[in-house]
Amino acid sequence: MRILHLIERLGPGGKERQLVELLRGLSVHRDIESFVAVMDQEEVRYEIDPEHAQVIQLVRRSKRDLRLFKSLYELVSVMKIDIVHSWGSMCSIYAAPVAKLCGTAFVNGFVRDAPSHMTLWNKKYFRGKLTIPFSDIVVANSRAGLAAYRIPERKGLCIHNGFSLGRVSNLRDEAELRSLLGIASTHIVGMIANFTARKDYATFVEMACRICRLRDDVTFLAVGSGETLLQVRDSVPPEHSLRIKFLGQQKDIESIANLFTVGVLATNSRLHGEGISNALTECMALGKPIVATNDGGTAELVLEGKTGFLVPSHDAGALTDRVLKLLNSAELANHFGIEGRRRVEAAFSFDAMCNAYHCLYRKVVHRSARAIREGAVARDMVD
Repeated sequence: MRILHLIERLGPGGKERQLVELLRGLSVHRDIESFVAVMDQEEVRYEIDPEHAQVIQLVRRSKRDLRLFKSLYELVSVMKIDIVHSWGSMCSIYAAPVAKLCGTAFVNGFVRDAPSHMTLWNKKYFRGKLTIPFSDIVVANSRAGLAAYRIPERKGLCIHNGFSLGRVSNLRDEAELRSLLGIASTHIVGMIANFTARKDYATFVEMACRICRLRDDVTFLAVGSGETLLQVRDSVPPEHSLRIKFLGQQKDIESIANLFTVGVLATNSRLHGEGISNALTECMALGKPIVATNDGGTAELVLEGKTGFLVPSHDAGALTDRVLKLLNSAELANHFGIEGRRRVEAAFSFDAMCNAYHCLYRKVVHRSARAIREGAVARDMVD
């Protein structure tokens, strides 16, 4: 099987990291040859091992460059691609007609989130509706995502993100990292997410300020970068600025998350619904208890009262209460952490994800080949 993965960018992000991980897992299968076509040119991007896939840079002169249809058609035709797998709604717009024209199987992977408020005016939803009829399968990383985008049952498939436990080995020394970051407090509460309107850092900061007023043994870390970083950072009162730290974009995320007493994810549910959060999965794999907003697919990952707490969106009081509960009970925090690690190992393993995609690819190629054979037989009978 020759599989072409079409993605807009390879910059830092959960979707991009999942693709890189998947390519590594698929590389052990001798029946698969992988290619990655990237639409945007960026200096900062994930590196893909040449042994795992060949990266092809497409030239896109604008966000809606119609010439890309021709470039993609020639690529799929010349390279005799068996499956086109899109990794985003705009990628699906380009991939759907090309796959149809080339007689190539189309795995539509535009569903990576699970917004609670979905209308046809939402551009991702609109693009999805246009491309679903041309899809052999629409694959999502959460059941909530399939429901949010109203994917027909016969077309939809959920394959949860898989986490490689090798990523949480060989971590940096905790004492050394604490010293480097200037942290002397007993506890650390952290949130790992890009600074965009979709993430509710305002509620995270409000929770942090409330706890800072109650106790002096907690430091709060916000890890990530983005357009709202300066605004959020400026919202921190001066008296709390030494204990609410903004680390920006970091490479060694796992080592930083390993410092956490509690891992937090607050989402702006008015704009976004999580699929399966890679940041939460990392924290759970490290044995950290979780407090997260109850939206999208998060409840498929974090089990309320078993591996963490789920709280209403935009509710700083509830977030504060649950974080304090874990800070006040080492026994409860440790129990949630152990159960969270077990959950990642059992239900969100790297091998399970890779095997599920391998089975999916084999199935759609078989189905596509059978359709071509049956079409040829039908044409012979008519002739």
